[in-house]
Amino acid sequence: MTASRLVVLLAHGSPDPRSSQAAAEIAGKLQARLDDSIVRIAYLQHNWPTLTAAIGRELDSGAITRVCVQPLILTEATHAIRDIPEAVSRAERDNRITLEVGDTIGMDPRLACALDATIPPGLSVVLAWAGGRTPQAYASTQALADRWSADSGRAIALAVAGESGESIVTAVQQAGAQATAPLHELPDLVDILDQRLGVQTA
Repeated sequence: MTASRLVVLLAHGSPDPRSSQAAAEIAGKLQARLDDSIVRIAYLQHNWPTLTAAIGRELDSGAITRVCVQPLILTEATHAIRDIPEAVSRAERDNRITLEVGDTIGMDPRLACALDATIPPGLSVVLAWAGGRTPQAYASTQALADRWSADSGRAIALAVAGESGESIVTAVQQAGAQATAPLHELPDLVDILDQRLGVQTA
């Protein structure tokens, strides 16, 4: 059966090739789960294709009737508040299609549980994030930290990742924390995306 739904994972993009490699890895794992859909990647900046281009390329085949955009963004910061809506608006205008758009993924408590399982008991955690200092980013990240702490009993400290990394270094030194595996390596991330997109199908 020819897939009629296009799923576009919308990532931030980065000059560092490891970023696009991680996005490609997530897309490949998700494609293996979604045999009723075509999974593609688009970027807000630095990498190609843009959301408009990724959608237009698949629409040209004539088989796509639905397009779902799932942001690969962690916090409710500037990218979620401004950049993603702008990219979606451009893509809808240029491709003359209405898009279905999912929520950011980083505040899902299941990701915190998956990370917690990789950390030895008794250690504190520094929850570091990048991408903005908006009130929404702080509030949503603090809520996740509070939920994580309540569920695990761990002390959870917050640190904003700036270019110098000073805040993270300070927080780690104070907490005696340990780094976890990158999020894209967690099977739970693909489980969350699969579940969300499955709900959109129902």
